[in-house]
Amino acid sequence: MSVSMRFGAIAATALWTAAAFATTPKVEVTIQAHKEVVRADTSGKKTVELKPADEAATGDVLVYTLRATNTGSGPAVGTRIEDPIPNGTVLVVDSVAKDGARIEASLDGGKSWQAFPVTITRKGASGADETVPAPADSYTTLRWTLNAPLQPGDGQDVSFKVRIR
Repeated sequence: MSVSMRFGAIAATALWTAAAFATTPKVEVTIQAHKEVVRADTSGKKTVELKPADEAATGDVLVYTLRATNTGSGPAVGTRIEDPIPNGTVLVVDSVAKDGARIEASLDGGKSWQAFPVTITRKGASGADETVPAPADSYTTLRWTLNAPLQPGDGQDVSFKVRIR
């Protein structure tokens, strides 16, 4: 079973496997988008605030939080949340929330998946193949698979940041 939602330029999909229970899980995904606003006080100390992402411009950082909630009557096992990187943005690679989930990423729109963070092989200066981190702008989709069953009424957040090009 799957649930899909669209919020602006992004969509999230939650997939789950029902264990051998007489009850049924139902996973719903909600998405929040916030803009990071950096403020400096009179001493120069900087703080980061999150504001609703009503407006954004080139260089702004947006924080996407996806919450998977089991509104069904049985545990959701293997809950998976997929979300594309919005067009016109670049993933902030070190911002991807890693707690309680296995994370994979796609560089080709979800056709193939690799463990996150993705590495690629390229020719080095000497002509030999070398393995390097994938460039941030090559990520197209993220996928989290929750490590533990999502019990009825429970929810789990995953998040990531992007910078607007």
